[in-house]
Parts: sequence; structure tokens; C-alpha cells
Amino acid sequence: MTALALRTDAAQLAAVPVMQPPPTDAPSLRARYGAPDFIRREGESELWRYDGADCAAFFFLYRDGNALKIRFSETMPRGKETAADPACVESLNAHPGAMS
Repeated sequence: MTALALRTDAAQLAAVPVMQPPPTDAPSLRARYGAPDFIRREGESELWRYDGADCAAFFFLYRDGNALKIRFSETMPRGKETAADPACVESLNAHPGAMS
């Protein structure tokens, strides 16, 4: 293989979407989607709800030491194969305050 064959065009790299790891805790969730539309606190747990255009996503966070970690998520309407519909969660990228 020649050096020319190994060269990658910067425009091609810019066109490839970068997959971001899913949020795992409260700070990464807030950084990804902004402030939740609703928070319910009960003891050592919190429920964060984000309202999308056609659905709502619920993130259940539980205290782990000093951190709140996401333990479970689901959407309304529910996903076909899982409790969280991936299309609904993806739509949160349009949520006010979501990182672009």
C-alpha cells in the first residue's frame, strides 16, 4: 500500500458521525441533554424526565457514594425490544441545552 492510499481526506473525516458514549451519571446526562424538564427526588434516588417532541425519556439515578449514577432508563412510548426507545433517546439531541 502506498502513502497515497493511506491518506484520509479531512472532509471525509468530518462527514463521519462520532458516536458518543451513553451518559452514565448525573453530570454526563446534564452535559449531554441539558437540564431535565422534571426531577423527582426520593431518598437516595432521583428520576429525571426529558420531554422530546414525540416522547418522554425517564432516567432513574441512584446514589453511589457522592455520585448519582444512572441505573435504568425508559421512554414513553416504550421501545419495541427494550424499555427505552433508541429513537426517542436520540431525539433528545434537540432538547434545549443539549450539546450539539
